[in-house]
Amino acid sequence: MFICIKMSDDIPTKEDFLRNNIDLDSSKGWELISTSTIMKNEFKYSGAKFEIVQSYLHAIDILSNSSYNQNIKIVSMRTVWVPFLFLCRQAVELSIKNALELTNIQIKKPSHNIQELWTIFIEKNKLYILEKEQCLIKRISVLVEVLDSLDNDGSHFRYSTSNNNELYREKPYLINPKLFSDEVHSMALTLNCIDISLFNR
Repeated sequence: MFICIKMSDDIPTKEDFLRNNIDLDSSKGWELISTSTIMKNEFKYSGAKFEIVQSYLHAIDILSNSSYNQNIKIVSMRTVWVPFLFLCRQAVELSIKNALELTNIQIKKPSHNIQELWTIFIEKNKLYILEKEQCLIKRISVLVEVLDSLDNDGSHFRYSTSNNNELYREKPYLINPKLFSDEVHSMALTLNCIDISLFNR
């Protein structure tokens, strides 16, 4: 039934993959998934919210700094850019949702449409956005627009086809990973560091 693939005869157990005790000695191969889980209770919630965005940003750094010779263009099935864009989009979506929560804006129905979420954020907070912040808002708006044009519902970088079996990517696109990385980092840090003292709605 299966094409023969050489694998070890030692079958790993669940405990070989996952442990729920704290052993911070990474020399044994174990890594802590979330540092927020070992924070004091009063910091766990806010820590977890920003930590997940930070983990996406770190993975974006790793993927965008992958060593490859930019002078040699090779078409390969081993591209990292689909998961890279997924991480960028996910960091943007979570940052917008965090900003909505920080500014006490309730969303009526769950949404993965970042353009819609960003529009709600701008509309509800327009009185608080300073003139000197307009450039930043425009930069974030361009980033949101680009990511939304590539994936308007959070599915295009997770699957190859829609529920109707239509291909998500039929035309070739080239991306600028450095610009994506820089703009996503800037946007995420900005939206996750809002002065919440203004928003006692």
